[in-house]
Amino acid sequence: MNILVINGSPNGENSATLKLTRAFLEGMGERAETVSTAELNAQPCRACYACWTKTGGKCVLRDGASEVLEKLRAAELVIWSVPLYCYSAPSHCKALMDRTLCFNRPQVYVGADGRAHHCGYEDGSKPTVLISSGGLPDVAGNFDGLVFQLRHMFGPDTAAILCAEAGLFLNPSAAPLTEAYLARVRQAGREYRAGGRIAPDTQAALDRPMLPRETYIENLNRVFSCGQEG
Repeated sequence: MNILVINGSPNGENSATLKLTRAFLEGMGERAETVSTAELNAQPCRACYACWTKTGGKCVLRDGASEVLEKLRAAELVIWSVPLYCYSAPSHCKALMDRTLCFNRPQVYVGADGRAHHCGYEDGSKPTVLISSGGLPDVAGNFDGLVFQLRHMFGPDTAAILCAEAGLFLNPSAAPLTEAYLARVRQAGREYRAGGRIAPDTQAALDRPMLPRETYIENLNRVFSCGQEG
């Protein structure tokens, strides 16, 4: 299967989000090509709309993103492995997301969700998975903007694995918790491979925090208060 992973973390191979993505691929029993957006030097979309009016869906900019856009176009499955930055994507990853405008057309339709969409990949014709992690204790209220964006861009069936409390992956003593979470991510990969979706029970387990929120907040605040003057 031709799978492309977009690694949106500036931490490259050390990304906690990428660790989740690899577990998902293990569950699928698949390998993937990985592209790091931090290394692309992608120019921002300049809204010239030449891809809609002149070039038949080809972006006129020629830079590090150009080849990646063709890889995205050819992939059978795209996994956006994107850490949560200020409730959205890191800026270098967002630059590539914006450039996927060329996968759509200017014509608009109203989807089953009641929202206006551009014809093109917004109809869900490009199978897409979002895997994200953040340092906050809750999924709800923190990942909403990123999930909305990906599902509006690539279809409402875009699967989402959202790991709150990802800071635990940096703590070796939390290994029993993080290994249990990675096992659930592998299960999600198996389910997605079998039917193109994650089972509701597995999704609920993935959305559940690894530690009670009060405990996580207390520990996080203790770490970041070290050395600070009162």
